[in-house]
Amino acid sequence: MDETGTPEPERLDHETSSGDAPVTEFATGAFELVTVEPRVAILDALATYQAENPREPTLGFTELRERAAIEDSGNFSYHLEKLKPACIKRTDEGYSLTWSGRSLVGVLRAGVGARTTRGPVTLDATCGICGTELTASYEDRLLSVTCANGHRFPTDDLPPNAVSGRPIDEVITIQTRRTRHHLDLVREGVCPACFATVELEYEVLNSPRAAHILIATCGDCGRVSSSTIGSYLLTEPVVVAFYHDHGVDLTETPFWAVELTIADPTVHSEEPLRLSLSVERDGERLTLFVDEHARLLDSDRTTE
Repeated sequence: MDETGTPEPERLDHETSSGDAPVTEFATGAFELVTVEPRVAILDALATYQAENPREPTLGFTELRERAAIEDSGNFSYHLEKLKPACIKRTDEGYSLTWSGRSLVGVLRAGVGARTTRGPVTLDATCGICGTELTASYEDRLLSVTCANGHRFPTDDLPPNAVSGRPIDEVITIQTRRTRHHLDLVREGVCPACFATVELEYEVLNSPRAAHILIATCGDCGRVSSSTIGSYLLTEPVVVAFYHDHGVDLTETPFWAVELTIADPTVHSEEPLRLSLSVERDGERLTLFVDEHARLLDSDRTTE
């Protein structure tokens, strides 16, 4: 614990004293730990107890074994030791999850590997490009919103646990918030999946609208994503303020209802590349000036 009373970050057994990147073997090691049912049961028991007792999330040996429903003490002890120190830590009070353990439980409970489908569901909304009806569907962890003319709005991965038991409008709200967070990371050159560095590439598609996109490629995990230039600007304070002043809460508004996501940029210079995007609301115009990585350089609000 440091001088402020804040617990110090846990040191994982795979970290090196020189601060090198984790060794490759650990990438699969965490999942190999839970390839047998007793270990999953132990993690599940600790996670459930922690949720019920957040101030005292520690269990003794016997109570943890009983909650995990493992009758043989020797068998329980063997699997418990396998989970230490990566996923479980032992103190004088008993056993509790490490940060890595909690993260692993989160992945498992989110529904990794589960096959869940929803839709297509017709939405009470129309495409901002062509005005046709929008539908939403969920398959292979992807929530997609499209229209009959093939216009597709930002698609992002959601675990099955985010979809099961929720009406589609709540799922869309979750996806909207998650995607905006991912776009913020990508614009800063960070992969939302593995947090390695991503390469950003500006490209112009052969499309009449929303043709200017930014492609992000992660060389570590292979994640590739692309979104319109305007989509990366939705959390900029000047953008949030502009829409708020015109009665729109961007934290609750889906992408297809925000003009900026499909705004057609104007190219002001090629070397260096400089673009501007403009949106209008109630007689007021907001113009944003950005570079090739969608970084905001300047803005201007004018009244028509």
